[in-house]
Amino acid sequence: MRWVPVAVVLSGFHLGPVALGQPQGQPQKIQPPKWLSDEGKDLFTEVNDEEHWFGNAACDGREKLLKAMAGKSEKDSADHRVRVLLHLGLCEYRKGNYKKSGQRIDSAIGEMNVPSEDVLMKNPPMAPIPLMKQAAIAMQNHELTQAGTALRRTREVIDRNLRKTLKMLHKQLEQQGSVPPLEMLIAEIPGFGYTGDLMPNLVMQVPQLKQDLQWMELVEAALDNSDKLLAQVDASVPAKRSRLSVSKSQSKAGSLLYVRTLATGPLHTAKASLAAQQLIDLGVTKAFVKEGASKEKSASLLAHTREGGGCKQFPKTCEKLDKVEDVKSNGFGDTRVLVVKAGKKQELDLCNTNANVGILVAATEGAKVSVGSSGEEAVLEAGTPTVVDFCQKVVIEASEATPVLFAQAWHPEFAAVERSGELRARSEAFGLSEDEVKAATKVVNDYAKKSWDKVAKAWRQNSPLISDIKSSLKAEAEALQQQQEAAAEEARRMDEANDETRKKNLEELERKRADKRKAEELAEAKRLEHKRKLEMERANRDPWLNAPEVLAAEQNLADLKEARRDANAKLEFDLSTQLTKDISAAERQVKKVIKQAKKTYKKAAKESQGDGVQQPVNDHAEELAKLKAELEEVSKKKVAASDAEEYKEAKRLKQEESKLQEQISKLEL
Repeated sequence: MRWVPVAVVLSGFHLGPVALGQPQGQPQKIQPPKWLSDEGKDLFTEVNDEEHWFGNAACDGREKLLKAMAGKSEKDSADHRVRVLLHLGLCEYRKGNYKKSGQRIDSAIGEMNVPSEDVLMKNPPMAPIPLMKQAAIAMQNHELTQAGTALRRTREVIDRNLRKTLKMLHKQLEQQGSVPPLEMLIAEIPGFGYTGDLMPNLVMQVPQLKQDLQWMELVEAALDNSDKLLAQVDASVPAKRSRLSVSKSQSKAGSLLYVRTLATGPLHTAKASLAAQQLIDLGVTKAFVKEGASKEKSASLLAHTREGGGCKQFPKTCEKLDKVEDVKSNGFGDTRVLVVKAGKKQELDLCNTNANVGILVAATEGAKVSVGSSGEEAVLEAGTPTVVDFCQKVVIEASEATPVLFAQAWHPEFAAVERSGELRARSEAFGLSEDEVKAATKVVNDYAKKSWDKVAKAWRQNSPLISDIKSSLKAEAEALQQQQEAAAEEARRMDEANDETRKKNLEELERKRADKRKAEELAEAKRLEHKRKLEMERANRDPWLNAPEVLAAEQNLADLKEARRDANAKLEFDLSTQLTKDISAAERQVKKVIKQAKKTYKKAAKESQGDGVQQPVNDHAEELAKLKAELEEVSKKKVAASDAEEYKEAKRLKQEESKLQEQISKLEL
């Protein structure tokens, strides 16, 4: 199966002595695949060199890298696409684009070519991938607590993977010399590789650690955000978080635990909790009603998974209760019998964790319970379980002395991987031996395999609070969408309203452009006419200036001056200096040619007078007059065409006018 090497690619690195043998602080880089283009290799290196793998810069780079990898069919190309697609999915989750996140992760799973996602779920290094997909889909569907469960499971699996990786690295480091205790490395996991004495250097050498630590950081941020969303609907969340989120619970060394994005309403019926239903189905309630109806003293039945001393008074109840997995395996739990005195209110002890729910069963009629600051009430019918949130204030009162079974069970949405993790981590706080921990975790895992998904689903379907959360998030999303649509519609309406204004402005602009063109053409016509008059005056005053050699010398001088202007504009100072010298020489040449032309002209005139023959002024007078008349007619037509905005015709007439002027100039020589 190809998914085995994919797991290696996802880790980004093969664990081995090469990485650990690097000099201290020297990073171990992931090499780009050879089949990538040079640009693709640069993108690959830039993305993996980013300090924050799921930051905006790295995410933008991966979008380009995915395009560079598209269509490649080399042996490991699919494996690299898996890694890029997965990371893009995590990027989109961080941004809150849950639909696109789910699609990206689903594409990554598709590239793996595994038989089913169950295969990934059974493989710890790969399990976070389908779990993140579940979280994205749940958030897209506004199922906040379901997303929270998937995120917590992801975090727990990544934490276990990290501990396993660190253990492997620690063994390799031990072979190279003295190393700090493994516990020091594990203690720096909450810093995500940014802080600590050891982890920042280790992360530089082992990219797998960088990926998993930053993935965990992303999940932690997502859980914090979802817990804030939960607090907007469930007013009891801040008080629970404040009381249970203490430093010892954070380090898993104490007896208090706050679990993020875990919702519990004040009251639920038995059908919301399989544990409550099992109390009925397995005969616990029946046995308790029979054994407890006449009891007058409280008794402990289960304490942190161990049988309590009260089981001597309730042997049948304890025997049946031992088969209720969510109660039996609950390390935080303290299941006991309370005797509520007639006419007095009895307040239950507050929970040690919001990962527990309370189940109340009265042995006789006449008792009722109220929960929370709002005092939501329910009648405790004899032998009928009622589920309560005993992280809030719970008060029981009865018209006569009433024995009440108070069972503490795991919260239905608190996953097996979380339960077993807490049991192992807090075994000392619970006072459990290794054998007791193994027995409890076995119950947890066996129960999870056959029932947990069904239990969690039943809880979500029968919890009014979860229904309220979904409705609230959905309404908020719809309101946001309506705002965006309204803003888009307003922008479209404003565009339409401004269309007429834009048309008028465009027409005005075209009119101004036409006026400008017309003014330029008239100015050009005046310039040409002025030039023609100057040339005629010059020819009459100094006829020799129209000699071909003079005109050629003057044209050469004008060309040199134009070239110098271009050189100055381009800051080509060496060329400009040379052209200045050439211009000086050309000016001297012009003077020389004019002097020679004048001398030749006067000599020819003198010789003509000596022969008694008058020098004709122009041999082409008739043709010249005809051309001038034609020029005047063309000029009038051009002006008329411009006035009529027939610019194409005006352009043609202008070209014809230029040709006539050129012919006239030649004949006047």
